Amino acid sequence: MTRIANVRLPNASAAYDPSQFNQLVRSLEQIILQLNSTYTPVPSENTAGAATWMAMGSGAGGGFAGGIRGFQNSNGIILPQAMMISDQDQTNASITGENLLTFAPAFSNGISVESGSRIKVPCAGQYLVTFTLQVTNRSNTAAEFEVWAKDTGVNYPLSNTRFDVPARKTASIWSHIVPAITGIFTVDDPTNDYLQVAWWSDNLNVFIQNYAAGTSPTRPAIPSVILTINFVSAN
Repeated sequence: MTRIANVRLPNASAAYDPSQFNQLVRSLEQIILQLNSTYTPVPSENTAGAATWMAMGSGAGGGFAGGIRGFQNSNGIILPQAMMISDQDQTNASITGENLLTFAPAFSNGISVESGSRIKVPCAGQYLVTFTLQVTNRSNTAAEFEVWAKDTGVNYPLSNTRFDVPARKTASIWSHIVPAITGIFTVDDPTNDYLQVAWWSDNLNVFIQNYAAGTSPTRPAIPSVILTINFVSAN
């Protein structure tokens, strides 16, 4: 509520003085003028305050970090999230160079993919990243496989994990492993920062494999990559 400026009211006296009554009328008129011109009803003030709190951007007024405020009907606040999937075989181009995972959003709220491999988020914060890979070895010798994160083109420290992929079972039945990795990706500058996942193998016959849907029984296709990313905290 807007504060009403204090108005000086006349002092009472034993003898009636018409000027005192006139002074009282003028004072009441000033109060009514302030009420009509500057008073804000409490419901309107509450509505304005709520709208400010839920608006985009951060500040001292409280609430969440910039870029994630907003309504989701009766279900609460929508946070940035996405699931990325690849339905393509991904090959090992070289035993001396890295490969970048590629994928496309299966569903997304605010998170996108650029150039097939760069995950971009809409606001600064910490993001929980989880991915699984369908790794196959088509050769008759065991192979090494490593996978790690890259922050805006630079290897993320201590993010690498090594797996040993067994040799194939037969010429037509390959061996498989399914690496499952979880980590936290911190974004300070969402305009420029992006996340990538890189991998390497010492064997050109190692693939990240996609499988078509099966029959007898009917089974869904197996994507080569499934990656989820969810906003968990402001920095």
